[in-house]
Amino acid sequence: MDQAEWKKILAYVDCHIHEKIDLRSLAEIAGYSPFYFSRIFAEEMGMPVTGYIRIRKLQYAAVSLLEGRKVLEVAMLYAFDSHEGFTRAFTRLFGSTPSTVRKYLVSYTVPGFAVPTEKRRYLMTESKREDLRYGRHQLIFETVRQSLEEAAEGFCTRVEIMLLQDGRVRIRDNGRGLPLSEDIQADRMVLNKILAGKPVTNAEYSQMGDLVQAGMQTVNSLCESLQVMVYRDGRSFRQDYVRGIAQHELSIDIQTHERGTEIVMKPDSAIFGEGEFSEDMIREWIKKQLPGDGRLDILLNGEKIKD
Repeated sequence: MDQAEWKKILAYVDCHIHEKIDLRSLAEIAGYSPFYFSRIFAEEMGMPVTGYIRIRKLQYAAVSLLEGRKVLEVAMLYAFDSHEGFTRAFTRLFGSTPSTVRKYLVSYTVPGFAVPTEKRRYLMTESKREDLRYGRHQLIFETVRQSLEEAAEGFCTRVEIMLLQDGRVRIRDNGRGLPLSEDIQADRMVLNKILAGKPVTNAEYSQMGDLVQAGMQTVNSLCESLQVMVYRDGRSFRQDYVRGIAQHELSIDIQTHERGTEIVMKPDSAIFGEGEFSEDMIREWIKKQLPGDGRLDILLNGEKIKD
């Protein structure tokens, strides 16, 4: 199918998003049999037709939830068979229940549909695997970059990176920590500005390109779990996220602890797959970032990295 045909098909899905979209109708637009159309769609888009339609419906549903609609109303609006079925599908895609998204997701805009091209096919080639491997590591690099900026301003002298089980990583520094206090409303504004993200699908990630200077909102969006702990002014602050969405109100405790910020995160396996981090790749990146004046210590799995 050419670009014009793809646009017509994908636009049809969006225009009929509130209806039950029939495979036969899409196949007729393309001029193919339902069987052949299904095969072409899966090859070009990297997912079944039904899977794509479900994702688009759920993306639109997230917007409707943020508009204040009730979960049952949204489920019916997008032609799901039941409240339970909608909730299961929504939670599987976004990592959070519709009610959690309705309460804690800051903002969401339905991404524009992307017409497939040769360049963005989802075939798992060796090059694609390497891209995903590097992308997984970029999440660490962007997080450490925040600590490096603290160090450049003279507020951080130590960064610790610890690779954990299950594909998680912990990054801790002794910088000032995020400017949080006992004012929950002010804290929410700070966290929303710096960390709050939104779920990203495989299709969206394929169009994002390099994550250099992407910021912590993007990092958070690409993590299936991220926990941030901030230590300052004799208190500890904790917030947990799933694919960029907060899971609860900020937790505050009194605690004597060296000031700083600690982040434990796991890249989204739905995007990056299950894989381990490479100590060598991290070490080489860190060496290129070290200021060389001896004022900053960076440890990887307990071992100091030297430039």
